[in-house]
Amino acid sequence: MQRETSDIEVRFAAPGEDGTIEGVAIRFGVVDSYGSQFAPSAFAGMEGRTVPMLWSHDRADVIGSWTVTRISPTDMKVRGRLNLDVQRAREARAMIQAGDVRGLSVGFSTVKDERRGAVRTILRATLHEVSITAFAAVPGSAVTSIRSDRAGAAVRLAEAALSAARAIRNPRP
Repeated sequence: MQRETSDIEVRFAAPGEDGTIEGVAIRFGVVDSYGSQFAPSAFAGMEGRTVPMLWSHDRADVIGSWTVTRISPTDMKVRGRLNLDVQRAREARAMIQAGDVRGLSVGFSTVKDERRGAVRTILRATLHEVSITAFAAVPGSAVTSIRSDRAGAAVRLAEAALSAARAIRNPRP
């Protein structure tokens, strides 16, 4: 079975600290730059499944993982987390935050398709991975957010300050 890729555009809402990304991986019924489109049935049954997050489809460059969170008649949404213990993931986050990288691309194997004229419709496919890439082919797909851990850090700091204040107020004998 031949592995294929299909790109999508990515837009990030705000810089993130913890590497969490949410967005739309596939817009169904949109013809990409390869003359292919995905039917809503293409990735049926994938909700809840986890696939690797790669850098530009390089199997040796795993930078995190994605979970398919929702499949609707119009799109497939994913949530991912960059593994910030990996150097390339930190580099990817920096490029995303700077706006240098705007693409996602899905790696898949076609199970069933049909061709009508110049357009191939992928009816069923196996999703292998979703990559962060420099270029996108499927118009209208986008990341909706990259989460920040700043709020969590502020809460931890406040809790530590409260704990220190309690220790000063009620010293142990």
